[in-house]
Amino acid sequence: MTLNGAGVYIFKTTGGAPATLNTGNNSIVAVTAGACESDVFWAPQGATTLGATTTFRGSILGSANAITVGTTTNIIGRLLSAAGVVTTDTDTIAVPTCAPYAGPFAPTLSKAFVPATISAGGVSLLTVTLTNPDAAVATLTAPLIDTLPGGVVIAATPNVGTTCGGTGAPAAVAGSSTVTLPAGRSIPANGSCTLTVDVTAAAGGSYINTLPAGALVTSNGSNALPAIATLTVVSPGSPPTLGKAFSPATINAGGVSTLTVILSNPNPAVATLTAPLVDTLPSGVVIAPTPNAATTCTGAGTPVAVAGSSTVTLPAGRSIPANGSCTLTVDVTAAIGGSYINTLPAGALVTSNGNNAGPAVATLTVIPPLAAPPLLGKAFNPTTIFAGGVSTLTVTLSNPAVTDATLTASLIDTLPGGVVIAATPNVSTTCGGVGAPVAVAGQSTVTLPAGRSIPATGSCTLTVDVTAAVAGTYINTLPAGALVTSNGNNAAPAVATLTVVALPVPPTPLTNIPTLSEWGMIILAGLLALFGLVAVRRQAG
Repeated sequence: MTLNGAGVYIFKTTGGAPATLNTGNNSIVAVTAGACESDVFWAPQGATTLGATTTFRGSILGSANAITVGTTTNIIGRLLSAAGVVTTDTDTIAVPTCAPYAGPFAPTLSKAFVPATISAGGVSLLTVTLTNPDAAVATLTAPLIDTLPGGVVIAATPNVGTTCGGTGAPAAVAGSSTVTLPAGRSIPANGSCTLTVDVTAAAGGSYINTLPAGALVTSNGSNALPAIATLTVVSPGSPPTLGKAFSPATINAGGVSTLTVILSNPNPAVATLTAPLVDTLPSGVVIAPTPNAATTCTGAGTPVAVAGSSTVTLPAGRSIPANGSCTLTVDVTAAIGGSYINTLPAGALVTSNGNNAGPAVATLTVIPPLAAPPLLGKAFNPTTIFAGGVSTLTVTLSNPAVTDATLTASLIDTLPGGVVIAATPNVSTTCGGVGAPVAVAGQSTVTLPAGRSIPATGSCTLTVDVTAAVAGTYINTLPAGALVTSNGNNAAPAVATLTVVALPVPPTPLTNIPTLSEWGMIILAGLLALFGLVAVRRQAG
């Protein structure tokens, strides 16, 4: 069996009677394309039997049943049984150490005009943002060419520039309709860079500029989704116009971006909204938990945006200044990766000076989680102690993602019955963030508080000293889902066993041994008897 691709693999046997896990002789469990032995878990309800000369990958999490391994089997993983016997025979068992697959992840594109609305003949700065979510630099293997919509051209002074690394000058000729970032330029690892150029348009209208999917070709792949931005050009005496933009235009899943709707009025008279302006977000995008809805438009009426909803509203009665503009802003978020196109259609803005003739379009790009959720591991050191002795419990939190994983709920490890926190807990953590870990002597829990964090592509620990008064085998388990973070929850449990043995019984003291004074009396009696014997012999002579 081959496990193909990054991710967490969990196999659970089911059935009427306790379902067993068996492999044939010479069988192989293989991993490829980023699959990792440390992310493979087997949870049989019944006994496990691995055939001879098997190559087996992953950790077996037995319940109360035996695990039997045939001869000369190679295991990259762990054999854990809560109560059953684990039997091996000249086998090789190695702890899995491979790192979760980290890409490559394809780059993304986004773009924006600033300002998004200009007068005919005015200048706007077009910014194309190239984002690379991968841990390796993404080098352009073909030029990135942005062709402007008809009617929009490179400004008389192009001011073309780039923050992308590598070599090759970006090209934009005044009066032409393209701007080019040459092959050889690069996007930094886990970062972004920009291509900028000034553009203009002579005629009023709404101009939609699109970079299609596949336009950005790099060593890490190509953009899977398009990048879209709208430039609104107004002529004197025209009705009001709309523009919009997300900032930042690219966020991680669960991140926050500010949506700005720009209302422009090219008339010498104030334009008052005679109907509410309602912007309905694309499916999957919602108002952020803290909406921060605000407007610079004058007049009465509070802008409305409810956390978790899909609309933001500027009420009738607000107004756009003569020959000027104002904004409506709100924070938004999205939980799932994708490209979300937000459109305000023609006629959405209804004012005393007329309605917008063209649509306003903006794109929010959301990057999905970049790797598997965090993992948990644990161990006692030493694993065997005498009753009343002390062992250090270490819980290891690992984060394979390229962004820090912040605990959004406390991680609580409840010790098995009979095991308690030692008289001197020595509780500590190497995890970042704030909040002291908690462990009280004599109690049965240790807690790492919410707010602590696991470094990107790294790990940290929670340690505490524990003890047990009664001999026995104690299995300490942190279940799947116990670790709740901004990058997801642990998909598999963490298990460790502490063995406590009874103190050796001291030897029974010998009884009826004479004391020193008693020895003195014995010696004295012996001497007296000896003297008496000598005296009798003299008399007899």
